[in-house]
Amino acid sequence: MSRMPVTVLTGFLGSGKTTLLNRLMRDPSLSDTALIINEFGEIPIDHLLVEQSLENTVVLQNGCICCTVRGDLVDTLLDLEAKRDRGAIPNFSRIVIETTGLADPTPIMQTLAGDPAVSSRFRLQAVVSTVDAVNGPTTLERYPEAVRQAGSADLLLITKSDLAAPSAVDALEERLARLNPGVEIRRIVHGEIPTDAVFGAGAAGPDTDPASLVRWLGAAKLEKLEAESHGHHHHHDHDHHHDHDHHHENDPNRHDDHVRAFSVVFDRPFGEDAVETWLGSILSLRGEDMLRIKGVINVKGRSGPLVIQAVQNLVHPPVRLASWPDGDERTRLVFITRDIPKEALAASLAVLQAG
Repeated sequence: MSRMPVTVLTGFLGSGKTTLLNRLMRDPSLSDTALIINEFGEIPIDHLLVEQSLENTVVLQNGCICCTVRGDLVDTLLDLEAKRDRGAIPNFSRIVIETTGLADPTPIMQTLAGDPAVSSRFRLQAVVSTVDAVNGPTTLERYPEAVRQAGSADLLLITKSDLAAPSAVDALEERLARLNPGVEIRRIVHGEIPTDAVFGAGAAGPDTDPASLVRWLGAAKLEKLEAESHGHHHHHDHDHHHDHDHHHENDPNRHDDHVRAFSVVFDRPFGEDAVETWLGSILSLRGEDMLRIKGVINVKGRSGPLVIQAVQNLVHPPVRLASWPDGDERTRLVFITRDIPKEALAASLAVLQAG
């Protein structure tokens, strides 16, 4: 049986999650959706509720199922599935998990991919994060949770863009693109967005659509941003690897000043076993500071790339593609790290490649 898709909706306090959620829940096409909310009182959806209730689960007027996390997300997910299977609640075909405004979404992602009871039944479709166009820049500077929410997203929604100067929105969008290269960014007002734009957002990795590889990877976008703002920094050495980096030179106390987004490119192939060993070692040593790793690796003896992705200590199962969709057969890795220099990672990979 195919696993049920789960969309994680995150975003800092006041960033517009409530408005977006209410807008989505009014859409009749989402009547077969189960909604899990961290803190029920934080979301004013009382006007959508009807009297039908089963313990912590309620049925909304449009048929959606809504419940709160009761102690543990695993228990909540399995409880929802059990109630559905015995006919206690209506059927549903997707799940939305709304996090609290101060939450780091990584533990939820780890639960969905790492807990055997959950990962065999559910799959992470995408992480959707809202960012306030008015307060977003300050929030990113003051709160590391906001940086993690933006850095882990597959879709970033800039809210309240009508209340900020166009130049400020442009600057915020560029900042988010640097923080999370390859992420899809949309501007929305009053939560208005087509539902398929949210629930059709690219899954966490290009495992189902190889043609999306280049966009998902985001290395080209990162290099373009570098070239536009600081000039193109590109060097070769005897290991034939190149790296591209962006960081802020302003206030050192800014949280995203500690976050680096950079790409590393290698021309020659790697041994597959060596890559897995390297990835495991890096994450065991500095997993909490690896906000994201994603990329394509040229593996010796294979015609297509190995696609890898990791969020902190969580490693998604590698995907082997039969061919290179874009014709570029170089290894390209994009890192989003906290206080980890690109030079150290590039050097470790060069040593690995040298065997």
